[in-house]
Amino acid sequence: MPTTTQQSVLDAAAAIVIGDGLDALNFPRLAQHIDRPATEIDALFPAIETLVARLLTREAERLARVIGDHIDRDPLGGLPSRIFRYSLVAVYEQPVARALYLDAPSSLARMVHLVDGLAELPVLSVHADFLPALQRAGMMRDDADPRSIAALLDAVGAGVAVAATRQQIDEVAAGLATLLERAADADVEDTTPGKLLFAQYAAIVAAESPRG
Repeated sequence: MPTTTQQSVLDAAAAIVIGDGLDALNFPRLAQHIDRPATEIDALFPAIETLVARLLTREAERLARVIGDHIDRDPLGGLPSRIFRYSLVAVYEQPVARALYLDAPSSLARMVHLVDGLAELPVLSVHADFLPALQRAGMMRDDADPRSIAALLDAVGAGVAVAATRQQIDEVAAGLATLLERAADADVEDTTPGKLLFAQYAAIVAAESPRG
């Protein structure tokens, strides 16, 4: 008889979110999906909010890995515009992220509100400290305001999730990256410091991702 683990429950949760949306995720549905008693799931996750927080953390780790691969291959990958572009496109490439952020953003917003304070959440957007760190590393222009740009990227990212179709995402990502390049990117040839900063961020996300 298969053992119920956190990963098996999270895999089932991901399949439900992809197939039917976040609102369809509950313990009875999970138990049916993995053909195990609901009590075994409850022993691993005391509340559905805790499970969702773990699912979001795992997805953030996977997104960070995909984005990091793109950044590493790009000679200019450490610049703010490249990091943002790869981050935006990665959401569309990953099925769970696409289902969470694009297909049902209102459901995700409600769940994040419920989870807040009950379980630790991953950083799901451009962190306010990340762009200042890029600026200190010489990847962002000195006259750019990193906190204002971070706030703008948060707002733009939310708007793209609601308004852009999947067919438009490449053009939208390219256009936004061009605007960010002109507004924020430093004129440098070696972007290794920016790549290292993103790698540090990805390592923190990965350390928070559940195992087992």
